[in-house]
Amino acid sequence: MNDKSRESGDQADDFLFAEEAEVGAGEEKAAWKVLIADDEPDVHVATKLVLRDFSFCNRGIEFLDAYDGNETCELLRQNPDTAVVFLDVVMESEDSGLKAVQRIREEIGNQMVRIILRTGQPGHAPEEYVVLNYHINDYKSKSEMTAKKLFTSLVSALRSFQDLQTIESSRRGLVKVLDAASNMDFRSRNLFVSGLLMQLGSLLDIGENDLILVRRGDAGNPDMIMAACGGFDSFIGAPVEDVLDEKGIACIAQVFSSGATYIDDKRSIYLVPMPNFSDVVVYVGGAKKISETELALIDIFCMKIVLAYDNFEAVEQSKLDQSVEIGLLAKLTAHACYLPLSHAAKRGRLSRAIALQLKESAPGLAIERRLPEILERAAMLADIGNQGISSNILDQASALSPEDMAMVRKHPELGASMLQEVLSEVKGGRVVSLAREVILTHHENFDGSGYPQQLAGEHIPLSGRIVAVADRYMAITTARPWRAAFSHEQALEMIRQDSGKKLDPRMVEAFVAAVEAFRKGS
Repeated sequence: MNDKSRESGDQADDFLFAEEAEVGAGEEKAAWKVLIADDEPDVHVATKLVLRDFSFCNRGIEFLDAYDGNETCELLRQNPDTAVVFLDVVMESEDSGLKAVQRIREEIGNQMVRIILRTGQPGHAPEEYVVLNYHINDYKSKSEMTAKKLFTSLVSALRSFQDLQTIESSRRGLVKVLDAASNMDFRSRNLFVSGLLMQLGSLLDIGENDLILVRRGDAGNPDMIMAACGGFDSFIGAPVEDVLDEKGIACIAQVFSSGATYIDDKRSIYLVPMPNFSDVVVYVGGAKKISETELALIDIFCMKIVLAYDNFEAVEQSKLDQSVEIGLLAKLTAHACYLPLSHAAKRGRLSRAIALQLKESAPGLAIERRLPEILERAAMLADIGNQGISSNILDQASALSPEDMAMVRKHPELGASMLQEVLSEVKGGRVVSLAREVILTHHENFDGSGYPQQLAGEHIPLSGRIVAVADRYMAITTARPWRAAFSHEQALEMIRQDSGKKLDPRMVEAFVAAVEAFRKGS
């Protein structure tokens, strides 16, 4: 037996006799796919033995086995949903594992799978070099891989994989939302809610399943079907009691009364509160199961409808389309951090106020007519990249470590990348293009000390310089987990101190002139 074989055998003993880790239990779900890539059969046996009872989020493990780099890549092509790869560095050659990493990430294009490198010969691939130069998620020597460390490494990798799945699902949901919102064409309130129903059906992939909107009756009038598709499209305007069975009628009444969602094996019912109008429920008939992601999209979609409906008569069709599109994205951003949707909305309005002031006081900037309106919506998306930052970091009450701060400073690139992926799949307009510019530049400082590109002065786009002031004011006057909110007067003084350093003096001057009117209108 060669040195590698002896080390693999010793490692198997470590696996067999190390203290076994505690595992979860619960309802059986689809197993996590874990690929073991190692040329030593003993390593496969030992790994499976230690993890035989493993469970994470009520899901066990389905093991895949590969014994060289080519087989590893082929299995990943056949199983793109693989969550984790335990990958040996030295198999058929001294760097076969490292070559496999490059093929997985670049040739196959799989960025989701978590790769844990394991080696019995660390000298062939020094840890610092490998971690810096290869897209891996963990690096372990076989001699240190006890059962407990194997367990913790796997749980950490699965959590990371799960987070990536959530982000990818949200991205696909955003594409659906934008596609749906961009097609809305309403000419009256009834057309508005009917259009909502059609787009909601598209979002949920309802197809020919039954989907209706029911308006709550008032002043002795019965609950009415105000919009429908599928099996109920011929009953628009009819009382619910003439269309649905007793169970369906009772369930709708229950949702109107309690506000809580109702779901059974025959129907799903969701309440949509409507200001200045009777409440509405969304009724989905049939056996379609709505996922948690789709439920979140229902909530986002319906909340935006509430906001848009309140000002429906005063908004032109094109502006309504943009409000729905961007407001939905901002609402999704609010789910990813502790700041409410109102924070993003106020930042947008303040950015608009500053831009309007600049149009009057700084004609040399040649601000185009629609910039204030477009910038208001774009500024709402400034921190969408927070979706890629752990909530543990965003909500931390103590000072951030240098590592955590470095992670936070990645959110502009994360946000821009996320929006770019969405834009590549939907028809993007001026608003979303400007939003990407804002995301990338509103943390740049006028003196060049900001991030991510250390731009300075006029090299920072005007949109970024405007939103930087609005964002600074909102940040100062908003309570954070680590401090209380500062007063308006304190915020003014701090912003004046930042003029010429973090902030463009002309933007600060326009802000000071506009902020009082903004506060009165907030």
